[in-house]
Amino acid sequence: MRKVKIQNRLTVIFLIVSVIPIIFIGFYSYTIYSKSINNKLSKSTFQALTLLNRTMLSELNNYQYLAGSVSTNSIIQERLSAAPNEPAPSNAAINHAMDNLYRTIYPGYVQNVRVIDAKNQPIYELGYDGIPNPKYEEIMKQVELNAPYDSLNYVKSYRAYNTIVLGRKIFDQDDIGVPLGHVFVFIGGELFSKVILSSVDLGTGSSLLIMNREGKVMSSNQKDTPLGEPYYKDELFKQIKTQEAKKNHSFQGMVNGKMQQISYINNNQLGWYMISTVPFSYINSETSKITTGLLIVVSIIVVVCILIIIVLYKSILKPIKQIIVFCNQIFYGDLSSRIEDHSNDEMGVLANRINSMVSRMEQLMKDQKKDLKRRRSLELQMLQSQINPHFLFNTLNSLRWLAMINQVPVLSDGISSLAELLRSTIIDQDEQITIKQELNNLDHYFAIQKIRYADRFDIEYDLDESLLQSMIPKLILQPIAENAILHGVTDIGGKVLIQIKVYAKNEYTLIIEIIDNGKGFDTTKSEKADNLSGIGISNVADRIKLQYGESYGLFITSSMGHGTCCRLIIPKQTYELKG
Repeated sequence: MRKVKIQNRLTVIFLIVSVIPIIFIGFYSYTIYSKSINNKLSKSTFQALTLLNRTMLSELNNYQYLAGSVSTNSIIQERLSAAPNEPAPSNAAINHAMDNLYRTIYPGYVQNVRVIDAKNQPIYELGYDGIPNPKYEEIMKQVELNAPYDSLNYVKSYRAYNTIVLGRKIFDQDDIGVPLGHVFVFIGGELFSKVILSSVDLGTGSSLLIMNREGKVMSSNQKDTPLGEPYYKDELFKQIKTQEAKKNHSFQGMVNGKMQQISYINNNQLGWYMISTVPFSYINSETSKITTGLLIVVSIIVVVCILIIIVLYKSILKPIKQIIVFCNQIFYGDLSSRIEDHSNDEMGVLANRINSMVSRMEQLMKDQKKDLKRRRSLELQMLQSQINPHFLFNTLNSLRWLAMINQVPVLSDGISSLAELLRSTIIDQDEQITIKQELNNLDHYFAIQKIRYADRFDIEYDLDESLLQSMIPKLILQPIAENAILHGVTDIGGKVLIQIKVYAKNEYTLIIEIIDNGKGFDTTKSEKADNLSGIGISNVADRIKLQYGESYGLFITSSMGHGTCCRLIIPKQTYELKG
């Protein structure tokens, strides 16, 4: 996130906060609105088809009535039912009877009326227009399939007129089971395409179709729709048959590469389908306007957001640049300048904090310079003070050689031990030393004390050699040994035995004991305890607890006439040799 510039981040944030919710709401509204329109349009088109179907049935009643009147006409019945050798009405009688019939009923779009007998021979024809004989055979097959109802079929007449032929089988009135022939009423296609279907407009690009049960178009309100053929390679009719099996009378489908809202009604009596198709481009025309408006609003919001971002970016960038310039000055060592920003926003607060920090840095730099001067002075003093120990050691060595020349070994050994002890104390700066080194210091201390006490005490060691490389604080045993000599040798007349033991309590803890067989003391008397645990002993106990914790320390036990035992308990820390 920090790799992206603040301006770009602000742009993204504003788009997320403002534009995306609007797009989401617009898309949601668009979806709901489109779905609602589709549902309402589906219902309205189905209702329109229902009304058209009723209107068409009402119009067809006139032509069906005409076909029924011809079928039941006494002259036609007599002619069709006459045996070959029996007298029958002449053609003139039939023409006269039909003329009388036409005076009673003759619908406006009748183009021809044809009556044929059982042998498919015509006995009457109005004569205005006709079709080839093979077409009659096809129509008669459809009549048989649609029996007992009339059949409607599209044909192209000799005059190239689009014609709907209403076919009906004629039965003997005296014996209904005996077929006598067929009557065909030719109806002009304009009745359907111009009068009925064109009376309803479902919208731009919409179509109204009448198809037979084979999926061939019988009529359409669109002039460019081929009649007598499947509609767009039968893709529409296949979808209708699929949805009919699911009992869906309205659905969405693809026709000629365009999504359409399709509704249909199946008239089983006539064997036709009345179908409507409404393109989605028309259905969504209103929603497209909404989408265009939404895009305009979003564009305006984006422009406004960018302008706001530019203003905000400048208000943030200016103080940031001031801080960057100021930081560069600090980088090159100039701590005297300050950021001039007295605003109350976060950038102003940051500038004030940076100014305070730089002031503090400037003061620290001054203090550091003073400390450097003081340190140089102390180093000079330390160099001067180092002259004194060297002078002291040189003097002690001179005295030691003088004692050796005068053959005073006690004095020579004492001076040597004092020199080593001082060297360990003054020169060696290590806080932690091994038990072996601490015992060597203790030997030097005992050597010096023997000069004073003239061999009035003996030293005995009981050491675990594996623990001699364990680390302990330096000069931690000397105060304990000093107390053992002072309180042991002073209080009794004979020699005092001082035992020093080093052993492991467990894997992690070791114990150092300094035991004397001196007079001892009563631990219940606080003055003796205080006398024994003087400043040196107290320091030993405090050092151990501070360094290792409260579970470690110095523990003293004593009894009158049996001496004193000082037990030092510390953690086991092995010395590692540096290669």
